[in-house]
Amino acid sequence: MTSRRCIVLEDGVRELLELNHYTIQMVPVGYNKHSPPAHLIASRGPDDMRYIRIKKVSRRSRTIQNIEVMCKNEIVQYRKMLARSPHSKGVHCEIWIYTLNDGYRCFEVLPENVREIPKLAADNI
Repeated sequence: MTSRRCIVLEDGVRELLELNHYTIQMVPVGYNKHSPPAHLIASRGPDDMRYIRIKKVSRRSRTIQNIEVMCKNEIVQYRKMLARSPHSKGVHCEIWIYTLNDGYRCFEVLPENVREIPKLAADNI
């Protein structure tokens, strides 16, 4: 998201994660360029932390290849962060794509690739 007009999307994600017992930290606008490109940081216990970037798109196909192009800079930054701490198994870097027709589709950035996170019920995140 490049605009704070989409704060409603952040609030929706925050509420969904809080329902699943995550503690949420909202990252302020103008994050440090050396920090992960996240809008939200969600944690649940010492071994489960999610850095979540939220993007709103309209008509584009949301394939993994399109996500890799559309979110290239965020993916590079996430991979740098993952490379600095390769033994952190509980750290997840995610990009949540929102469209009016589909709602949220979630993708996890891994060191070698990007994978779609299967849709789960609200109480199974």
